[in-house]
Amino acid sequence: MAATAFSIAPRVPVRAFLISAVASIVGAGLLVLALINAWHYALIVLAALILLAGLLLLVVALVAQDASAAELVLDEEGYTVSSRAGEQWGAWADVTRITRATNSGQVTIHEGEDKRARLEFHNLEPARIDEILTEMGVRLDAAKGYRMWDGS
Repeated sequence: MAATAFSIAPRVPVRAFLISAVASIVGAGLLVLALINAWHYALIVLAALILLAGLLLLVVALVAQDASAAELVLDEEGYTVSSRAGEQWGAWADVTRITRATNSGQVTIHEGEDKRARLEFHNLEPARIDEILTEMGVRLDAAKGYRMWDGS
């Protein structure tokens, strides 16, 4: 069986986008009002700073979201989770169980009592997560030597 790669997308930073939008709108509105009405320069600078802060928050949120993406690779030997923080890997022979949290996309790969790899699938449909878990189960069964019982 060939290696399979899955993309793990981070959670969308909705709160940061909302704060960025509000700050940008308020800053732009104040800047326009300050320029049209010839208000004091300090208010113009304050409005520009609020607008700039909103735009900067938007850029930081987009960069952080892109940097938080990870990739899960399943092969015959084991699994590898690659992200900006580094790689975490394990062999199927060492995996004792794979669990999934109820009603969420959290999957935990257990290797004995100490080592765990926790995966968060935020943007995937539950059926797609089930497919990933099925493939993990097939690979784990193959590594452990388990097979379907044919009744004999």
